Amino acid sequence: MNWDDIKKRGSHYHKTTGVEPIDLYKDGEMLRDFALANIMKYAFRNRRQARRQVKISDIIKIKHYADMILVAYGVKGEAGE
Repeated sequence: MNWDDIKKRGSHYHKTTGVEPIDLYKDGEMLRDFALANIMKYAFRNRRQARRQVKISDIIKIKHYADMILVAYGVKGEAGE
């Protein structure tokens, strides 16, 4: 999986032309913090009740942002293969 695959997979905002904010975050060395903040957002969203489960759609988003970190920083593993 490469960087373009990761971007396309997780974003309905993905464009084929122009500059994308996610590329600016990556080039400006802000991607890790951006992705970690989104992981926390999706992990804790809608959790006001202590026993409420995390939605599957949010788990998929959490995985996407984790994969983004792995691919962007060259970590080998499931996403980086």
